[in-house]
Amino acid sequence: MKKLFLVSVLFVLLITPITVGGTELDDQLTETQQKLETARLQKEKARQELDYLESLKAQYQSSLNNLQYNFSVTQSQLSVTTDTLNTKLAEIEETEKELAEIEKRLAIQEKNLSQVIRTNYMLSGFITAPTFLRSSQEHGPEIYMYKRAIANHTKKQLIDLSDQRETALEIKDLLASIKAELETEKSALEQQQQYLASSINTTKIDLDNAKNQSVNTQQSLAGIDQQISSLTAIQQQILAAKAAAALKSTTVGDVAIDGNAIDKAAPKDGNVYFSFWTYGWPHRVGMNQYGAFGRAKAGQSVDQILTAYYANTSIVDWTVPDTITLTSGATIPFEEDYLMGIGEMPSCWGNPSNGGLEALKAQAIAARTYALAYTNNGALPICTTQACQVYVGASKTAGSCGEYWRQAVNETKGRVIVSGGQPITAYYASTAGGFTLSSQEVWGGNRSYAQRVADFDANGNAYDGPAHGDSPWYHKAWGNDPWLSVAQVTDIMNGALLPDSYNTIINSISGDEIIAALKENNLTYIENLTALEIIDENGNTGANTATVSQVRAYFNDGSIVSVTGNRFKFVFNLRSPGTDGIFTTRFDVITAAEL
Repeated sequence: MKKLFLVSVLFVLLITPITVGGTELDDQLTETQQKLETARLQKEKARQELDYLESLKAQYQSSLNNLQYNFSVTQSQLSVTTDTLNTKLAEIEETEKELAEIEKRLAIQEKNLSQVIRTNYMLSGFITAPTFLRSSQEHGPEIYMYKRAIANHTKKQLIDLSDQRETALEIKDLLASIKAELETEKSALEQQQQYLASSINTTKIDLDNAKNQSVNTQQSLAGIDQQISSLTAIQQQILAAKAAAALKSTTVGDVAIDGNAIDKAAPKDGNVYFSFWTYGWPHRVGMNQYGAFGRAKAGQSVDQILTAYYANTSIVDWTVPDTITLTSGATIPFEEDYLMGIGEMPSCWGNPSNGGLEALKAQAIAARTYALAYTNNGALPICTTQACQVYVGASKTAGSCGEYWRQAVNETKGRVIVSGGQPITAYYASTAGGFTLSSQEVWGGNRSYAQRVADFDANGNAYDGPAHGDSPWYHKAWGNDPWLSVAQVTDIMNGALLPDSYNTIINSISGDEIIAALKENNLTYIENLTALEIIDENGNTGANTATVSQVRAYFNDGSIVSVTGNRFKFVFNLRSPGTDGIFTTRFDVITAAEL
């Protein structure tokens, strides 16, 4: 169900068919890796070009801002200069008027003075001594002083006017000089404004070009990102195809599979072989279906089973909708049709001889709860595939074992698992391999009800293991070629020792190239591999916890090197032959001699 491991590739599966044969998958994965590397190089080149264009845009914008500021300052200066020049021109015009008035008054005064002098001279010739003597006591001195005063006054006026004229001429000359300077300054400012205006226009064009190039590069970058995303999805699809090569289902399904059908014996040619065996399948979050079967066989009730897998929850009666809508558009009865047709657990488990009826009830409640959470209590449609829950219809309750599933649904009618007063997203998967995982570990996003569970009885036997549920996926090697030679394992281990920077090409380079890269980076490489060892989260030997911490290699007569479990798993899935894969975080390694 809702197995997010495969959901991300479903869309790509519709576009690019993927075969599951070893050679085809290897070729497709190599081609995809090469395309991915090319796309990433193109992305880096586009990113560098975009960074350059962004820097260029910033430079142009800064230059434009400076030019516009200088243009504004120059405009202000030109305005002040023009106003000052106009003022000076007005002052010159006024001075010229005053000068003309002075010249006019000066000419009048000069004429008046000449007349006064001439009149005084003419009058002086008619004044005789006797007359003067006879009238001296009455008028003589007064007339003389009067004439003299007039002459002096006229003379002073002439001098003042001459001084005024001289001053006016000096002022005029000064104003003319200032005018010339202002005109020169105005001309320079006008030329600077023309230059700045031209520079602003040029810079705006350069800036617009840089912006257009930046937009084009961003669009190109977006296209490359989309290409990388698509290629990454194809890569995930190929790896998912490897994982699903032996089995297409992520839950138990309607019919149990015999463990012998998915095992393959080791070669018997005298050579040493390694095989990597996974515990559980696939995501290991929520209810462990084979674990539920094992718990039911061990005598646990449906409530005990559900509360063991869903922490911090309660099982309550719920008012369920009468109908549910499928994504096909069909609306069907919820309890009587939809739940009766859920094909996520074998009906025959409910046969008294198998002792799994309580597991069927747990599955019915989990399926009911998941459907309510997914559809918001019936408001939204639900798909009928593993992306949601597998709905097989009436065939589920038909046949000799159908009655047990019908009984499980009817006896749990309306019962759901709630947390915080609402139905939970009741995840489940076929096999947890002894340990379920939290939603945070697998997908990110903590959910209080989806926590890690150590799924063992008091004697240390896993409920989905051979002692109870006996899941065929409890401990198995995945793929069509599960036994690897010493050389193949050495190659995978050396690949895991490479830095992460080689991840995009790790599938496409040869073993010799890997060793050359390790030497170039002054890193250890493995020769003469003698043994591998699995280290759990507690530092102990063996896969005794939910997740493998390290894979340790012994070589060269005692040398030891380790990589993380996730790193080894990642490289194994890319470089292993055929459809081989390690698809959970709990796995171990065995040799042919140990079987």
